[in-house]
Amino acid sequence: NLLNAQVAIIDTYKGDMKAKPAIRDAPTKGLSTRSEALKFNSVVAVNPGIYQVSLVGKNGTVAANSTFVALNRQSYVIMRTGVEPEHGPEYPQALVVYPESDPRALQSAAGHKEAPFALFVMIVAAALAQMW
Repeated sequence: NLLNAQVAIIDTYKGDMKAKPAIRDAPTKGLSTRSEALKFNSVVAVNPGIYQVSLVGKNGTVAANSTFVALNRQSYVIMRTGVEPEHGPEYPQALVVYPESDPRALQSAAGHKEAPFALFVMIVAAALAQMW
């Protein structure tokens, strides 16, 4: 198991429309966002965080978007779905992210990292108080 999240990108779309998957940081006030192209039928590792995954068409238009919350030591699947039929109903391109993680879990994981340091500070403060 890797520390970071593992993500499998799968294309199940049936039709002629071409689109490439991409991932970028979710917009945050005052911070620039990173963006990276993904490849279908591949597995990548990502850092914990909130991301936007998109399907980008040939002319740069976004065909579909989905929010993706990545947690450490989790495995995810991002699937391109949809059908462009010759006959029958059409199902537009979509991105499905499974499982969906709760963004609040990112904050609680950060709190666990800070807890040992906070405990250390309290122990040092108590030791110093006893010395005086």
